[in-house]
Amino acid sequence: MMESLNGKMCGCGKLHTFTSKVVVGQGVISKLPQIVKDFNVKKAFVIADKNTYKVAGETVCRLLENNSFIINSHVYRADSLEPDEANVGLAIMNFNTDSDIIIGVGSGVINDIGKIVASVSNKPYIIVATAPSMDGYASATSSMTCDGLKKSLPSKCADVIIGDTDILCDAPLKMLSSGVGDMLAKYVSICEWRISNIINGEYYCEEIAELVRKSLKKCIDNADGLLKRDKAAVASVFEGLVVCGAAMKYAGVSRPASGVEHYLSHIWDMRAVEFGTPCELHGIQCALGTAIALKIYEKVLTFTPDKAFAIAKAEQFDYEKWSDELRRFLGKGAESMIAIEEKEGKYNLNSHKKRFEIIIGKWDKITQY
Repeated sequence: MMESLNGKMCGCGKLHTFTSKVVVGQGVISKLPQIVKDFNVKKAFVIADKNTYKVAGETVCRLLENNSFIINSHVYRADSLEPDEANVGLAIMNFNTDSDIIIGVGSGVINDIGKIVASVSNKPYIIVATAPSMDGYASATSSMTCDGLKKSLPSKCADVIIGDTDILCDAPLKMLSSGVGDMLAKYVSICEWRISNIINGEYYCEEIAELVRKSLKKCIDNADGLLKRDKAAVASVFEGLVVCGAAMKYAGVSRPASGVEHYLSHIWDMRAVEFGTPCELHGIQCALGTAIALKIYEKVLTFTPDKAFAIAKAEQFDYEKWSDELRRFLGKGAESMIAIEEKEGKYNLNSHKKRFEIIIGKWDKITQY
């Protein structure tokens, strides 16, 4: 499916490229030594956590050692691994500078950390997936917590993505559900991307959007089989998740796969770090965020735009009160969000008035999709 856009000068004006090699199927982890040999390297740095090391990390290290590769590794021992500065630092501190390829063994957090280390060190990167739990395997960004703020940082797209269905099928049921939840978010993300194009003139590509829609349908059609651990269904869902990562790479932004539902998930993550409140796997939170977003959209569809009412409400907005409430709700992470708002000026009254004129003029187009 990805090949339909790869290397193509699109009508949107961009040349879409995706260079990751994707290897999916039963027992494909056995191909790892040859895949690594193709990079003409000798020393590998393996990153895993204590769970993923048992699931696949031991196998990865054994396969490589049996094929004369030198292994340096870092295995996180914490029960819960946060994608933050400290854990990126741990990986970098344990990275031998003479290692010439990085191999992540895991899913979301391990992959995010591995991509950053690969980007910083300018080394090839392979991810051995342990769960079809999220769509970041093929993206060129890492979802990280920095100074208490959850953000997507530019990193590196994996050179090779390995999805062994024998491993993926054994992932905890919650992680299988998480993958479907992350895909459900695309109902909102594609809609928001299009709306932002209409209102803000943001870049949008219908071919990428359609690629995501087809991947979403493939995942939803196979959701029951995934939860029954059917290998064909698991492969289909995993491939769909990879395609959505590729869509972000094609677009150069996270819009094709991430909207307000991801924002809600990030907020819950930030509060969990700051206040110890409960949080769930990313994809499960995205599914809940999708349900919330759809309820909001249903309500919006009942509105008739009223310029005078909207401007009056905007004039009543108290920026300082908003800032104080954000600090109370998010703690230290609020400062980064406030700084972003000061830079972007979304709550600027003049900007609001200009956007609202566009919304009134294009309301029918906005609501038709």
